[in-house]
Amino acid sequence: MFSPETRLATGAGLLQGPVWFDSVDAVPFEPVFAESLHQHTVRLGPRPAGSGALIDVIESRGEGGRGGAWFPVAAKWRSMLAQPPGGVVVGNGAEGEPASAKDAAVLQSRPHLVLDGIEIAAEAVGATEMIIWLHEGDDRTELAVREALAQRQQNGPRGAIRVEVGPAGYLTGESSAVIRGLSGGPALPMFRHAPATVSGVGGRPTLLHNVETLARIALVARYGLVPDTRLLTITGDGGRTAIEIDPAATITDAVVAGGVEEKTLQAVLLGGYGGQWLPWSDAAGLPLSALGKSLGAGILIPLARNRCGLRLTAELDHYLAAASARQCGPCMFGLPALADLFRQVADGGGGRRHLRRVRELLDEVTGRGACHLPEAAVNITTTALACFAADVDSHVNRGRCLHG
Repeated sequence: MFSPETRLATGAGLLQGPVWFDSVDAVPFEPVFAESLHQHTVRLGPRPAGSGALIDVIESRGEGGRGGAWFPVAAKWRSMLAQPPGGVVVGNGAEGEPASAKDAAVLQSRPHLVLDGIEIAAEAVGATEMIIWLHEGDDRTELAVREALAQRQQNGPRGAIRVEVGPAGYLTGESSAVIRGLSGGPALPMFRHAPATVSGVGGRPTLLHNVETLARIALVARYGLVPDTRLLTITGDGGRTAIEIDPAATITDAVVAGGVEEKTLQAVLLGGYGGQWLPWSDAAGLPLSALGKSLGAGILIPLARNRCGLRLTAELDHYLAAASARQCGPCMFGLPALADLFRQVADGGGGRRHLRRVRELLDEVTGRGACHLPEAAVNITTTALACFAADVDSHVNRGRCLHG
């Protein structure tokens, strides 16, 4: 659906300098762009120790997790500190969302910043085990992390950080799926009664952070006040561009920084495959700071005027249905039915009868899944019907696409 080519645009803080990626699963390869431990230390100085005092700094900054949920980092740390020492810290670098590249960008270009962050967090909360969780097939990322770990071992004894690789999939990077996978079970979402900080990997207290969050912790520990930048992935037919940008910037600023011509656009999908469609006329001037959780893990998918938003949404609905963990009825039956019906609407078949049934299914699936997957399909489909209302009318009533 989208080219795997990724471009990393210039930015300050977490990302520095333009770096080009070829195919993310190409082998053999040489990650010559990864910052070495020596370069990292010259640029930022030695890693500071983690301490309880850092929690107050993080709380004062209002730092939220950058994996998509934006849960307060300080609240997680305080919950972890209330448990017996000897827990686990997990850095989640598994980007199940196919439209995202920001975590790979950080790990491949600035791996030591993430490794500093996981060590600082472990020291601050009294954890004794540290794990970086990656997806199978993320070979370039895995090699960058393993080489960085080897450099740190050569530099002297450090805390033991290990890499664990789980199956690639849309849901296998979800937090409870990561905990389940690291505990010896399938890497699938689970019904969890206790938070991970109380009972996580193997029943031990577990602090799980997205790798961007850990990288920011490493900067906050050094400087206290650091720019509150946003890492975004701008995804289109030409590939994915990971950028770092000021939150005061607009959506137009972001897509232009990602190499997209804004004059060619009709709409944008905020937040990736489970996000929401907005007409470009409504979205263009919105500042990133006003979007909150609607950006999810920081994904913008601009849609050109010559592309059909209904057909793209139908493709994404089918992807989400295929990604199901098949652990509950809405995923097993509701999502495939929704995807099939919406494809027929997008293809101009079935008339108003199919459109009516799509709306009924959206109501039936809403709020009923064991994980966020049904809600993802509901979000993207419901907002597509509103955003592309004229297209819906043309497809349903005239059997004709407005975009050829």
